[in-house]
Amino acid sequence: MKGKVSMNRLLKVAAPALLVAAIICQSVGFQGVLAKDNVTTASSDHVSNLTDQQLQALTNPVLQSYKADNSHKVWKMTADSRLAVLANQTNIENVRLQEVVKLVNSEFVEKGIISSPLAMVFAQEKDVSYGDILINIDKTNPITNNSNSEEAYKITIGEDGVRLTGASENAVMHGLRTIQNLAITNDGLVYGEIMDYPNVAERRVHVDCARKYISKDWFIRQIREMSYMKMNALQIHFSENMGFRIECETDPAIVSDQYLTKVEVREILAEAKKYGIKVIPSFDSPGHVDQILKAHPEYGQVNNSGNHYRSGLDVTNPEAIAYIRSLYDEYMDLFEGCTDFHIGGDEYMEFDRPPFTTEYKSVLNSYAVEKYGQGYIWKDVIAGYINDLAEYVHDRGFTPRIWNDGVYYGESSYEGAQKIKMHDYIGIDFWSQMSWNSSIANLQTFINKGHDTIYNINASFFYYVLRNDKPTDGREQHSFDNLNADRKIYNEWTPGKFQGNPAVDDNSDFIKGASMGIWCDNPNLCSEDVITEDIADELRALASKSWNTSSNAIINFDGFQENYAKLGNVAGFEKGSTLPDAGEFLTAGDLGKITIRFVDENNQELKHEVIKYGTVGEKFEFSADPIYGYRVIDNTPITGTYTKEGAVYIFTYELYTDKAALNNEVTNVLKEKDYINETFSEYKTALIAAKAINDKTDATQAEVDEVYDELIEAKAKAVKIEYYSLYVQSTYPLKQDDYVGGYEAYKQAVDAGKALLSSDTLNAETAKGAYEAIKTAKSNLVKPDGNIPTITATDNYYEKNQWYPTKEYSYEKMLDNDLNTKCWFGQEQAADKEFKFTFPTAVNMTSVQVIQPSNVGDDALKAADIEVSLDGETWTKVGSITENDLDYTATFEKIAVKYVRVRLTEAKPGYWYQVSEVKFAYEQPQEDNTLRDMINEAEALDINGKAPILVSNMVDALIAGQKEYVKGTTDTTTVETTLRNAIDALKDAADITNLSGLIEKVQKLNKADYTVDSWNNLEAAYNKALEVLENTTATQEQVDKACDDLDRAINALVKAPIVADKTELLKAIEAAKDLVEKDYTSESWKTLQDALDAANKVVANKDATQEEIDAAVDAISDAIDKLEVKPVEPEKPIEPEKPMDPVKPAKPNQPAKPGVATGDNASFMAIGTLIAATAVIALLKKEN
Repeated sequence: MKGKVSMNRLLKVAAPALLVAAIICQSVGFQGVLAKDNVTTASSDHVSNLTDQQLQALTNPVLQSYKADNSHKVWKMTADSRLAVLANQTNIENVRLQEVVKLVNSEFVEKGIISSPLAMVFAQEKDVSYGDILINIDKTNPITNNSNSEEAYKITIGEDGVRLTGASENAVMHGLRTIQNLAITNDGLVYGEIMDYPNVAERRVHVDCARKYISKDWFIRQIREMSYMKMNALQIHFSENMGFRIECETDPAIVSDQYLTKVEVREILAEAKKYGIKVIPSFDSPGHVDQILKAHPEYGQVNNSGNHYRSGLDVTNPEAIAYIRSLYDEYMDLFEGCTDFHIGGDEYMEFDRPPFTTEYKSVLNSYAVEKYGQGYIWKDVIAGYINDLAEYVHDRGFTPRIWNDGVYYGESSYEGAQKIKMHDYIGIDFWSQMSWNSSIANLQTFINKGHDTIYNINASFFYYVLRNDKPTDGREQHSFDNLNADRKIYNEWTPGKFQGNPAVDDNSDFIKGASMGIWCDNPNLCSEDVITEDIADELRALASKSWNTSSNAIINFDGFQENYAKLGNVAGFEKGSTLPDAGEFLTAGDLGKITIRFVDENNQELKHEVIKYGTVGEKFEFSADPIYGYRVIDNTPITGTYTKEGAVYIFTYELYTDKAALNNEVTNVLKEKDYINETFSEYKTALIAAKAINDKTDATQAEVDEVYDELIEAKAKAVKIEYYSLYVQSTYPLKQDDYVGGYEAYKQAVDAGKALLSSDTLNAETAKGAYEAIKTAKSNLVKPDGNIPTITATDNYYEKNQWYPTKEYSYEKMLDNDLNTKCWFGQEQAADKEFKFTFPTAVNMTSVQVIQPSNVGDDALKAADIEVSLDGETWTKVGSITENDLDYTATFEKIAVKYVRVRLTEAKPGYWYQVSEVKFAYEQPQEDNTLRDMINEAEALDINGKAPILVSNMVDALIAGQKEYVKGTTDTTTVETTLRNAIDALKDAADITNLSGLIEKVQKLNKADYTVDSWNNLEAAYNKALEVLENTTATQEQVDKACDDLDRAINALVKAPIVADKTELLKAIEAAKDLVEKDYTSESWKTLQDALDAANKVVANKDATQEEIDAAVDAISDAIDKLEVKPVEPEKPIEPEKPMDPVKPAKPNQPAKPGVATGDNASFMAIGTLIAATAVIALLKKEN
């Protein structure tokens, strides 16, 4: 009997001691302490192992500085934390500060960081506790010497809790968002100091809502999302050639069918103000006014024939100018309170070609002389219009902005520079150098002219457009100008990189901001929600690089991407959604409190005390907080009412380690033979570690949870061998580069199969369906005709006119066998840029020739390597191009090649690059489908009833073969041989289903239940069966014989006779001997004696059954329970020496079972013995 208590030891324990112990156990409610030495701390039980740089990278944008202290403890927000604003007159009266705190408090709830809003109070520093966030604004002292930005903030984290100080209300919002970010990505803030501020003052998104109607809800969602990433400006471009999209009372005729009402615009403005986003209205003129001129063609620019232009305002007509200004007046009223107004000034006409040069130039030249005098020409008229309009809006309190390409045109041309001096308060949005027109003023021109407010809107990085034509490089028609634009922004862009200009210092004083541009040239191409999805990643890259220019030096792009994926969207991202109400600030006069402490049995603090606040007189009820590695001894909630003084309450905890889940996992383990080897190895390793911790008597909860989580994670990765076909095809899919059609459907089928392998819905039927879907999709894949390579490149090719792109310089020109054409890459040379050729199938190549145009000039490649690869991962250099190698051929020994790339190895700032032709010398290898066919054969095998080792070997060989097949390896002899042997071995193997079943049946039998001879016969048959089972070359005849022999041996088993166990009966009889007959009533003693007599007869009966024995034990037990102690006779009265009144005898005390009456000494021992005997019998019954 397992775990049986020694009877001898039990009988040595005194009955009173047993009784007292039982009473104590009941009254205390004792629970065993399982853990011995869990590590505890008085402040935080979590410690971070992240470096300062890793901590910086956990937010978006990446932080400027995070200096952790030596402890690396982690502060965590809890439901008891408070948002405490430092109580001074300025803060208390700051309505905007309260708005910010309420907003982010609501976001904490919406993001699931807390379940209900935190309490918000005004408090002195001495009144805040560890769990609180103390907030203050300091507009007097600099937050940091590194920046004077009003968005700078500082967060300190330590034993006093969290302290957030911002230079402004918006800075506080940024700081709270940082706390929010770290709660999501790190589950708390590591002790230390965060110092943060933006490198670029304005971080903006420009939205063309003129060509395409964009709803109010879209703008509100975008405002929230931008604020979440610490961006601070939104430019609403509402007037364009193809639309005018805000309600107009001055002239309703110009408004498009769909538009924003003024009420909606005011809602947008209110939301932007709440979220700290500056709104910049954008109304372009004198160009981009087609929509207006449809209603007023008479205001179009007049030409030398008296006709009016459809796409430009007549800047020589005072009436037209007055009309357009009346529109500006209306929208300056609508956007009152905004600080800036964008007036455009760009793309009035193409000044270097007809019709401007033939029809309009002369008209403007004449007007220039008329208005400004001799020497002034057409460009002064345009500049004058822009300058005057800038002054007009400036006088209304707005700072005007314009695009860079509308002024200073052709400064060094034969016509001379413009004479009109532009106002220096005009902000310049520098978006494009327009390299096809050398007359466009460059960046240095603006600097030289005294413009100190320039915004970087580099079109090479930030130009998102709904295009009229689909790009040929794999981008969507609604896209940025680069593949993987988010990666490009993050890795390459800095504030000093302006489009088409040499880079300047990123910290240049004139750089006031950066912006992304959303343009809707083809408005019906996609929905506004698609735009949101399209720009999401690039927005995050811009947000981080403009806030912290060094982001990519702190964390690489992949890590950055992983972090912002964790952060997700802003709280309240969905259109039309509202945030939870955060409530109101509590004032000091109404504030009551209680303090709750959390200690161990030695009164050591386990976590910081919590101060709960509420209105004085308000009732409260709180339960104990869970503390990792402990459990509370008394979980009764505390209740009461809040008072100003505040009572202190204590919850006491004991150490506790819960191994239940872990023990279940290490007890019920997976069988290795049932799983694919490469998916099982991680589980095996995790299981060893888990068993060690499960067996460790003093394991902490942290150790248990760590190995449990690792074991469960590894278990989820283990794939049953019965699903091997689906596993192989979904884990090792074919490469997209090898096909020109059908791959998207194939990829979807593969992804679905891979997802199914880790799904609860996985079974034989669903696995078969997913596998068949992959096979069907694979059969529909289309390889390219011939072996013409496809081309991809780091840079796009140059398109002469980006509004109507051409393919004059496209990639394909490198393969057209025409030296008079060329591919012209539209970005400057930089190290590690490349253009790559991918062949549909591998070829045996011997040379690569790269020919640059004879007139390439300074665009010649400075330095580049020619590299080849079979798998696209391992590259071999076969040649190097230098600056003088305009026609270079790399010759090499024949090698199997699928990929060829030309990789630039040196930068050439300011210069693009051109290639006329790339030629290859190769032999087309004969297609060999042996491995493919063998893989198909292996996946179709019936593995039921086959030896697990043979199945496992075949699956391993199949996986190895699939890997080589996908890579396109030309020499697959080794894997083919291995797979062939494995397939044949499995096919030839006997069916062991029945034999395995019988062996499992035997393993469940109990040897003690059978006679020795019959069991020995079974054991011999069993051992022989095991030998056959483990023999992978056993024939079906041998297996069947072993099966028959084992089955006969099982059927021939003889049950062993049951031997009754009288041990407990003898002990019960022995226990009753300690009782004394004279202490009990005769009737109750007779019942016991009868039970003992009957028991002795059972002992003497050698054929007694176990049922008779157990019944005898029960009879003794019942008789002892019913024993009655004899009453105590009263003492006789003593005769007095002198006569006196007789004393009446006291009434005898009635004995009570099982207790002892006060003063009843005579029966104490009898009752004690009785209790001890009863306890012994009870334990015997329990064990039986």
